[in-house]
Amino acid sequence: MSLVVGCAQTSSQPTTESTAAVNSHCPIMGGDVTEDGGRAEWNGKTIGFCCPDCEPKWEALSDEEKAEKLAAADGGHADSHDHSDHDHS
Repeated sequence: MSLVVGCAQTSSQPTTESTAAVNSHCPIMGGDVTEDGGRAEWNGKTIGFCCPDCEPKWEALSDEEKAEKLAAADGGHADSHDHSDHDHS
């Protein structure tokens, strides 16, 4: 019988599974940002979404459009968005 002893090197940097978003409402659909909604990096910020379908729509926007949509989402205009063409299930 033999015994093998070793050590594992661990990183001193913490890892997180999800990065906190700077916004609480989705800039595309206006709903609440969810953990499984997806994230995107933009201008050094982590932007959160209500569902995975919103991230590609965000990526298709110009920087000016992104700034406008993020400002509107942060301004609490979530109830004014039309969700009829969007399934959150």
